[in-house]
Amino acid sequence: MHSPWQSPLPELQANAQPLHLVRGQVRQVWLAAGSLLLCQAPAITVTESPQWQVERLTSRQTRLADGERMVLEQDGWVEIHAPHGGELLCLLPLRQAWHAPLSAWLKRLAGQWQAGRQATRH
Repeated sequence: MHSPWQSPLPELQANAQPLHLVRGQVRQVWLAAGSLLLCQAPAITVTESPQWQVERLTSRQTRLADGERMVLEQDGWVEIHAPHGGELLCLLPLRQAWHAPLSAWLKRLAGQWQAGRQATRH
């Protein structure tokens, strides 16, 4: 069992940002896509940044109870409302190096090339 301050995913562990909220506080923060939000309050409402869907601007709103979590699908400003106060732990994803996708693609290509060479030998 993980403590509320220990990330369930090692890649998120170093990037924890606790938000302390007093009763009735509304706060806006910029969070990256993939951020994991863990509620440590009786209730917190999270409103994600608006996005266009079928020619309409919509904003997803999620109510979290104590111990519940959610993952943000997109970057943007997030509004957090804590009617009873409490904390919201934001576990931010680590940024990948600029060359990570290229390196992964090259490894995959090399593996396919090697498999093709072995298939032609037999």
